[in-house]
Parts: sequence; structure tokens; C-alpha cells
Amino acid sequence: MTRRFLPSFAAALLLLCCAFRARAEERMEQRVTLTTEDGWNLSGRYLPAAQGSPTLVLVHSQKSDLGEWKPWLPLIKRYGFGYLSMDLRGHGDSFVTPDGSTTSWRSFSPSGSDNEYNKMLRDVEAALAFLSTNSVSGEQTVLAGDVLGANLAIKAAAVHPEVAMVIAISPVLNVNDVLSVNPLRAYGGRPLLMIGGAGQGRQYKELQLLNDIARRACGKENAAIIVEARGFGPKLISRYNVRRVLDWIRNPRLPEIVEYSSAAAAGFSPETPAADGEEQEGRPARPEDQNEEQNQEN
Repeated sequence: MTRRFLPSFAAALLLLCCAFRARAEERMEQRVTLTTEDGWNLSGRYLPAAQGSPTLVLVHSQKSDLGEWKPWLPLIKRYGFGYLSMDLRGHGDSFVTPDGSTTSWRSFSPSGSDNEYNKMLRDVEAALAFLSTNSVSGEQTVLAGDVLGANLAIKAAAVHPEVAMVIAISPVLNVNDVLSVNPLRAYGGRPLLMIGGAGQGRQYKELQLLNDIARRACGKENAAIIVEARGFGPKLISRYNVRRVLDWIRNPRLPEIVEYSSAAAAGFSPETPAADGEEQEGRPARPEDQNEEQNQEN
């Protein structure tokens, strides 16, 4: 009896030890502070990725905060991916300036090539520096952003070619003078996923233009787009979107052509964007419209 019991007891003890070790090694979200080159301390949340998996840098839209990404976080973790979300300067809990005073985005100028919104590029770079110190390479890094965050992600990736890929949700030509066209042209041959809504006439036309530029700049095999029937920026975020986006990260070659989800189901297409509010856009952007948009931006 004793001889039979001891091996069973040892096996049970070994299983118990393994369970405790697995629990100890469970990935837990951490509160972190990111320091920018110009002295801002940004509030952030960091979840380390499972070994060999990518980490998403999540950049929220204007007038928002890192809570915008809450619907994404459980699935990101379930996929084994990591994430680093942050409150951009003047947003959320990142309200203390380098000189110790407090402020918010309400005091930022919406115009100027060197305004605080353009300086938020340094916020993204602070996130990349943090990941680098935590042994996360550029090849393991995915930049994902909403509206302003989308433009910042494209801009940051243009000057950091080591970044693997970008997910741009509702990118536009111009957000508070943070421009997207020239950075997109400089992005190069890396995977890029854009997500937009057909229900916003003006923004949808801009999405078409940016997708056309991306296909030329990145190569058709690298540029992917998901079109939903309605929604803009954070309103496009859903559990359904998250799964498709995370699957794309695993294999960015999958959606080689434009993918219509609820847009197609609702009878929308790029040629007939839906009206939203007072905006009525009944035709696609013509080449002369695209040239005019580019001239206005440049």
C-alpha cells in the first residue's frame, strides 16, 4: 500500500507545483509611466506578450483616453498578444506638463506643424522606447490607432521602419494638422490594415484616397482594408472587429483585397457610400477630387 501511495503522492505534488508555477507566470497587466523626449510623463498600461507573440501599441483618438481600447483587451490577451496603451499628453491621466503644471487637450492649438498634437509623435516614440527596454523588438511591434491615433501610428511607422505593421482605424487626411498622406507614401513595403465606415461620406472618401495611396506605397499585397456599414473611430471597435484584426496580425496576407463585412450586408459598397446625418456622398472619389485633396493637404 505504501509503495503504491508514494509515487501517486509525488505525482500529485509535481502537478500542484506546476500549477503554482503556471499561475505565477500568468501574464498580468501592469500600470506603467512612459517618459517622452520632451519631458511628459504618460500614464499607461502594459501586458507582456506570450513568448514569440507580438505587442500592440494602442494609440487613442483625440479628446479620449486609453479606456477607448477596453473592448479589445481581453481578446488581445486570449490570443497571447501583448499590449501597451497610454493616455496621450493632455488626455486621461497624462495631464502634468514637463514644468509641473497641469493642462488638457482643451488648451492645445489645433493648428501648426509643431503643435502639441504633432508632438504626440513623441508619445508614440516613448512607447516604442519602453518596449525596447523590455526586450520587445520592432519586428514584434504593431502600432494601432484611432483617427488621430491612426495618423500618429502611420507617421511614427514612417520614421521607424523597424515597426512591423500598422492598424489604422478611421485614418483621415488631417487631424489638427497631423497629416497622413506624406507619411503614408514613406511607409514602405510593410503590412498595413485600414478600417473605416461607409456611412461617413467625407471620411469614407478620404479612406478611399488613403487606401489608393497605400496600395501604391506599400504594394497591393501589403495593403488591406475592412469596411463596415457605419461607425467612425471608436464606434467601429467591436468584438467582431477585434477577432478579424488579430487574425490579420497573425497572417497579414489573408485580406489581400478589400473586405466588406456589414457594409456589404447592408447593401453599401465603395461606389455608393451611405449618407450619415447631413452628409450625402453618392459617388466615389474621382481622380480630380483626389488630386484636389492632395493639393489641399500639401
